[in-house]
Amino acid sequence: MSTRLGAKAEARYGRRVGRVVDAEGAQLAALLRAADFDGKRVLEVGCGDGRLTWGIGARASSVLAVDPDEQQVEAGRRTLPDDLREKGSFAVASAEEIEVEPLSVDLVFFSWSL
Repeated sequence: MSTRLGAKAEARYGRRVGRVVDAEGAQLAALLRAADFDGKRVLEVGCGDGRLTWGIGARASSVLAVDPDEQQVEAGRRTLPDDLREKGSFAVASAEEIEVEPLSVDLVFFSWSL
């Protein structure tokens, strides 16, 4: 995932300047140690561009990934791997706005969300 480094860097280089977040996959590995995602219906709150969604989705039976940032959600949709299209979906929503049917998810996780 790329993140903005700031207006000064962008002005100097005339384009978006970014950095790689968690290139080693340590965050995903920590999540997978902390919870059993295998076969679960997962709600991911604060998904951003899907930086963790795909690793979770590979194990879960389904993933609903939500984030209030429409651009980030669109980026996640664009990069959704073909093998996860049947069980992964994105929605634009804040944590307060999420509406899910009772008992429709087995596990909810927040990452980098306040």
